[in-house]
Amino acid sequence: MKSQTRSLFWLFSLFFLSLGALLWLLSTLSISYNEAQEFFNPQHFCGFVSSYSAKILGQNDWSLRLPFLLLHFCNAFLMFYFARDFLKHSNDAVFCTLLFLLLPGVNAVALLVSNSGIVICLTLILCIWVQKNNTIPYGLLLIMAFVDRSFALVFIALIFYGIERKQTLLIFLSLGFFALNMYCFGLEIGGHPRGYFLDSNGHLLLIFSPLLFLYFLYTLYRYFNQSKRPLVWHIASVALGFIWLLSLRQRVQTEFFAPLLILAIPLMVNLYFSGLRVRLPQFRARYTIPFLATFLVLLLCSGMLFLSKPLFVLFPTANEHFAFRHFIAKEVAQALHSQGIKRVKTEAKMQERLKFYGISKGGLRLSNSPRANALRIPIYYYDKKVATFYAYD
Repeated sequence: MKSQTRSLFWLFSLFFLSLGALLWLLSTLSISYNEAQEFFNPQHFCGFVSSYSAKILGQNDWSLRLPFLLLHFCNAFLMFYFARDFLKHSNDAVFCTLLFLLLPGVNAVALLVSNSGIVICLTLILCIWVQKNNTIPYGLLLIMAFVDRSFALVFIALIFYGIERKQTLLIFLSLGFFALNMYCFGLEIGGHPRGYFLDSNGHLLLIFSPLLFLYFLYTLYRYFNQSKRPLVWHIASVALGFIWLLSLRQRVQTEFFAPLLILAIPLMVNLYFSGLRVRLPQFRARYTIPFLATFLVLLLCSGMLFLSKPLFVLFPTANEHFAFRHFIAKEVAQALHSQGIKRVKTEAKMQERLKFYGISKGGLRLSNSPRANALRIPIYYYDKKVATFYAYD
């Protein structure tokens, strides 16, 4: 009982610290062009949710991102709940949740208008149900078929899972759900063949952090040698295999399918602690030293994400910043409002972003190219000028 109480204390302490960091990050972000498009013309779950939230709470960054922040912590609790039964010790489940809350890819989608949160949520519920009841919730699979294209890979994983366990009904129903998902969303496979294998793996390194991604690959390999592998292994393996295979001929939008890889965190934690605990303390250095190096690199990558705005001072020009598309627009809109300007004409992407902050199309022209006799609108981050815009007739 004391162990469970202690685990819950550390769990909610992690939630509190993560919430503080994410709220600070939220206050620095601007809406991106893709987010603005989805907000004003909802086509997916994320767009409808963000639009509905803005109708209730008002059109601002907080209402835009609040549903995804709440979903993020729901996913963190589901990860803890799943890991608590999957792993041998409750403290391991807390550590598993810590890794989840530290992953750069997880923190990135925690605030962005994206379907990644709901993909993680529904897939975790599926894995928890299978682990608890040893049955497949076909009603949940039907819902998943209509929510997002990423679930096509879950259905493929369920086909392999059914073959391994000789469940004929699961195989045929998964094929049906896969076909239904393809009918609703499809997969964009076309264009001129061109390799993006290195690009795709570069994105995955950023999502996990470099050393942790390498351990993720090692974990999938180790579980491959088992006679019966858990459903979460099938899902992560199919998702990685699909990304690798498709990236040999075209660019893959890894943000659609990478959330399925994150589900393998309990596998990694289980493999690490199983190898560590069977050894005497004096022989654990070969496990603890790589662990510390991996954890420090993970902290560094997460820190770079949370310090995205201060990092602007290190770049010669703002557009060289890795998250440039998620900044600047809010500050430009605030500067325009302070000058009493409610309408401007600018390039399409910035126009859509400014629209969210109450700047409509028309009136003065807005450009980042110097103009004579134009109204200068400098944007400063921490006393460094990161961009300058010019408003003119």
